[in-house]
Amino acid sequence: MEPDLRDLTRAEIETALTGLGEKPGNAGAVFMAVHRRGAADLAQLPNVPARVCRALGRAFSLQPLPLPERMLVAGDGTRKLLFRFPGEAMAECVVLPAKDHQIACLSSQAGCACGCTFCATGALGLKRSLTPAEIIAQFEACLREAVDLKSLVFMGMGEPFMNWENVKKAIRILSDSRGRHFPQVKMTVSTVGVIPVIEELTRSDLRVRLAVSLVAADPELRARLAPMEKVYPLRRVLAAVREYCRARQAHVMLEYILLPGVNDRPSDSALLAKSIEGIPCRLNLIPYNPPGGPGHPTPRTKEFQQELIAAGVRAYLRAEKGADIAAACGQLAAESQDLTPLPLLPFPL
Repeated sequence: MEPDLRDLTRAEIETALTGLGEKPGNAGAVFMAVHRRGAADLAQLPNVPARVCRALGRAFSLQPLPLPERMLVAGDGTRKLLFRFPGEAMAECVVLPAKDHQIACLSSQAGCACGCTFCATGALGLKRSLTPAEIIAQFEACLREAVDLKSLVFMGMGEPFMNWENVKKAIRILSDSRGRHFPQVKMTVSTVGVIPVIEELTRSDLRVRLAVSLVAADPELRARLAPMEKVYPLRRVLAAVREYCRARQAHVMLEYILLPGVNDRPSDSALLAKSIEGIPCRLNLIPYNPPGGPGHPTPRTKEFQQELIAAGVRAYLRAEKGADIAAACGQLAAESQDLTPLPLLPFPL
């Protein structure tokens, strides 16, 4: 099958048109027809010369954007949409209600290879990475469900930085002025700490925001909870984050999931505060949500936050949403809706 035109950025369409002997200046009209006007047939692209349509039709296809197979609505208004992509690759995206707008939470992969022990997506393993068009399909579905969509986060299924080329293309396509023109500064990409991509983003012209999942400040504990620690140690991740903040004059969002009795002890908050000292950041504390059911903050949750604040950290408790439909942080599992809770600690402390 020919490559899907929806997977191409406007710059790539310009290059393709040049290779087909057509004027690259037609790329803007082609891009707008596909990404803003929803064209479904390469033979009939609005405001694109028929000659250009024929040339593109010989080299590319224009596959219909996949539609969600199922939607669940939580008591708090959170909406979770399930997609079944080719090859039985299943992924979910979420529309999250905020105070006066909505947030689209998109998946970058079907499953995940990181293997974090507390995450339902990690229990699936990696099925495959999603294409730019499959990521865009999620955005379009969220856009239809939202009243006022103002933010976009890549915090769904998968590790975005392990599918960075496709995620990067999706970002450029969604933010293009001839398409949806969604501001990059309203997009956040979350990672467990893939250092080479953090370094690339530091040098990049992309204006997206960076979020980093810390999991634990103690290296040994972090390695048990998040095996990626063995590949990208947190001390090196934080060094890359410091350089990112310095070079871009930017803040970073740090995320810390609170696992009761595991990484929420006073010694953990002290080590965490010391580890991130000097990094211009907002630290979001996330209560643990067991797969298949809502979690509950413990008395240590607020105490942990107060210990960090006393140490000079801007620490906030995230209000988790959608837990009753398994749409909260760490709960997305697509086909495994009936997944029983994972053992939180597959190792002795």
